[in-house]
Amino acid sequence: MTYTSGSTIIDDDYNIFATGNGAGTGDNNVANINTVWGTGTGDKGYGQSSTLSPVAAGQTVIANTWATLITRMTTISNHQGTSITPITNPSSGDTITAYSALSSNITSLYNNRLNCTAQGTDSTTTTVTTSSWNTSAITTKTITFSSANALRYFFNAGGEVRMSFSRSGGSATDQNSAWTDLLTAGGTIVVTGSGTSKTHVGTTYTGTTKIGGTGTPTTLLTGTGVTEYTPASTYEIFRQYSDAYIYVYTSLNFKIQASLNAGATILSLIVTLDDAVTKAPDNVDGTLTMTTTVRPPSTTYLSNTWGTPTQNTASWTLS
Repeated sequence: MTYTSGSTIIDDDYNIFATGNGAGTGDNNVANINTVWGTGTGDKGYGQSSTLSPVAAGQTVIANTWATLITRMTTISNHQGTSITPITNPSSGDTITAYSALSSNITSLYNNRLNCTAQGTDSTTTTVTTSSWNTSAITTKTITFSSANALRYFFNAGGEVRMSFSRSGGSATDQNSAWTDLLTAGGTIVVTGSGTSKTHVGTTYTGTTKIGGTGTPTTLLTGTGVTEYTPASTYEIFRQYSDAYIYVYTSLNFKIQASLNAGATILSLIVTLDDAVTKAPDNVDGTLTMTTTVRPPSTTYLSNTWGTPTQNTASWTLS
């Protein structure tokens, strides 16, 4: 690349920073502004429409063009919380020299593209039953997006789906107590878009992250996130067993399985509470609750390109 102090700045230099290649046609595998800001692919892209236009071969790269790129870079860094070296926007008539920090700034923004300093307003629903059960309790929560790209943009820009569980009331039995303790120990399960480690508002997440609770899950799918799921495949993303003081109840467990439909527009989360214990009295009763929160990205620095995901009205199937 010719972009160094003392060299003539050519259109290819600008196009690589803006789009990823000298021709200006784009390359999502190279650190550049448009791949992070625009459509991108997979875990790249916020879906913003105001992408940078390439410069034609032989065309002078004017001050306003550079200023637009620098401003866009600053906006992305503000959304992510990425620390970059400030660059002053040039004005018409200025002599433009190579910005020594430009390449490293763009690389940092590309590498930190899944971070965010703020998020939007939660949308929370509960799935509740007060009926008793003794073998299993199963429910499916679906989060529906308007398109596969809307789903990507939601997660790429810092969106999350969060789930927590509780049981309260009912009979004063060891079995009820074991389930209360297990569901509390499960904490909050957070599903994000990529298995890559990322920081949302000061907290580190991977693909599936457990926040709070106690104990150690036997399954926690940290290395794969929603944007990496193969459509129509099912993934066990979480499972945890009881650590009840009465040994017979240690077989109690609950799991969460996740999948995308063939069009990659619907995220399904299947929750199974498995109770194979037959020790009398063999009923779980009281109030069983699943709380599901859709936490969207912040629109402080981005336009809402992901729409408003919708949750189904789920119910528990008991046996």
